[in-house]
Amino acid sequence: MMLKFGSRLLFILFLFLNTESFGQETYLISGTVVDEKQVPINGATVFISGSKKMTASDSNGEFSFEGMPPGNYTLSASMLGYSTPSQALAIHDRSLNLTLIMEVKPIALNEVKIGTNDDWKRHYALFKDQFLGTSGNAKHCTILNPEVISFSSRKLSSSHFALEADADELLIIENKQLGYRIKYLLRTFNYNPKTRLTFYDGDSHFEELGGTEKQKKTWATNRLKAYQGSVMHFLRSVYAGNALNEGFIANQMVKSSNVFDPKIYMKPDPVNFDTLVRTVDNSFVSFKFTGLHVAYNPKKASRLEGRTSAAESGKDERQLTNQEPELSPMDQTGKSSQLILHLDEAIIDERGSILTGYKTFLIRGNWANKRIGDQLPMEYLAPDK
Repeated sequence: MMLKFGSRLLFILFLFLNTESFGQETYLISGTVVDEKQVPINGATVFISGSKKMTASDSNGEFSFEGMPPGNYTLSASMLGYSTPSQALAIHDRSLNLTLIMEVKPIALNEVKIGTNDDWKRHYALFKDQFLGTSGNAKHCTILNPEVISFSSRKLSSSHFALEADADELLIIENKQLGYRIKYLLRTFNYNPKTRLTFYDGDSHFEELGGTEKQKKTWATNRLKAYQGSVMHFLRSVYAGNALNEGFIANQMVKSSNVFDPKIYMKPDPVNFDTLVRTVDNSFVSFKFTGLHVAYNPKKASRLEGRTSAAESGKDERQLTNQEPELSPMDQTGKSSQLILHLDEAIIDERGSILTGYKTFLIRGNWANKRIGDQLPMEYLAPDK
């Protein structure tokens, strides 16, 4: 049975994430960075993706992260001249020791750049919009070392070229709206102008920017706005079993039974998360569904929360008459989001972290428009209500 914490969830999250909290069981993530010949690598940057945790391997190639609560993590490493390994892992009830293998990259000759400086500027402007986003938070982001980005194009048709990008070094991004410096390990980036779809893959590390007390208060306000209604907020509420209480209304997406109507609709009644979420153990839940249409509307959710759905009460007139429920069109205003599950299930921890990352889902709508400029570290905690 899912536990429903309500406002106590944030306090419990604080205990899990605060390494100095007493009585909380935490573990050690440690390991060794080696090359393909098993020779230890000194000075490799090792970090927990999406967090504030970062260190460097020592002369023996060893690294460690102490005080890690149970949960999902992605361990990444970076060093100029080497490949960038990444490993997803889950801590249940014991510490972990791993080996990260970094393969030496072939020495590249001086690259011949095709195109003009104006081409690079045009590619970079497009990259920033698709990578950082176009929200108010994203517009306050600055990439401090854009020169490390390499652009290339791939022909799609006579008039369309896909923009591709990668970087041998960590991108350094300052987000002056949220008060973070982000180091991003960009592995791949692809923008298809024909479909207007963007795909990028990489790992991020967050640092707090220094600032005055006034700036810190502004950042706290902006961070809360970025958090409310976000994917992180939604997945944390799914874990806690209080999605409706947190303002999320989720409806199941379905195909029309009319073969002449190819559109996707949604069932009118909000889903019952008890049928979609299964407790794995004290630290993880399994979230299993096909497609969900999710809207963040606290006022409407509050009105719905006190009601017992017809599906739960068993007194739905449609059920008694075996009548199909009338389907509703999905919101196309961009204020809602759609989640389509790629894998069999999503394993979520209390911080909203997924074992296989956001690649577990296909995300459309509002959440898809939230890029690096709107991201928060896994350590972020919203203030108690």
